[in-house]
Amino acid sequence: MANTTKKKKINIGYIRVSTAEDRQKLGYEAQKRILNDYAIDYLYGEKISGRKDDRPEFNKAIKRAKSLAKKGYTVTFIVVKLDRISRKMSSLLLILEDLKKYNISFKSVNENIATDTATGILMMQLLAMFSEFEVNTLRTRTREALKQAKIDGKVLGRPKINENIRDKIALMYRNPDLSVHDVAIKCNVSERTVYRIAKEGNLTRQYSKGTSFLN
Repeated sequence: MANTTKKKKINIGYIRVSTAEDRQKLGYEAQKRILNDYAIDYLYGEKISGRKDDRPEFNKAIKRAKSLAKKGYTVTFIVVKLDRISRKMSSLLLILEDLKKYNISFKSVNENIATDTATGILMMQLLAMFSEFEVNTLRTRTREALKQAKIDGKVLGRPKINENIRDKIALMYRNPDLSVHDVAIKCNVSERTVYRIAKEGNLTRQYSKGTSFLN
């Protein structure tokens, strides 16, 4: 760990791998070797999915970067690849925007992106544009799919349970000799459906001793 009182420029490195990736070319040690060329002062790393927003070591790295930036240090947050930060483009952009608020530079080695250069800023703007395009495209496809499903006469949402089946579920549910699993199988529905219908009907399970229990 560096003595920050003698150095105004601080580089913070972050390594992330999933279990599968650790056995591949860009595993933990490989990323560590790459970052060693960038005079890293503080290094954080963990084995966790990039789709998880709550990553302990990543949060520590961000907290350290912000703390040093507030104290007047020129801080650069460095990773080997953009997806080390997040596999979700929307999350990635939010994180980078947050770093920008604290005047923390960001560098991705493989993509050769550095937000302290004009080219790097342009690259991030392009990523933001592609992200917005991706979201809008997904929304359009979803609307078109729903519209087509309606034209085809498909019923959207949760299928409606036949009233006869509902009555059968209610009757069998009240029988303490039948488990919820048994009721679901006999009525050809899921256990969740049995519980839902029981809750909607405020049903209780009757026992011979006069005690009733609400599932």
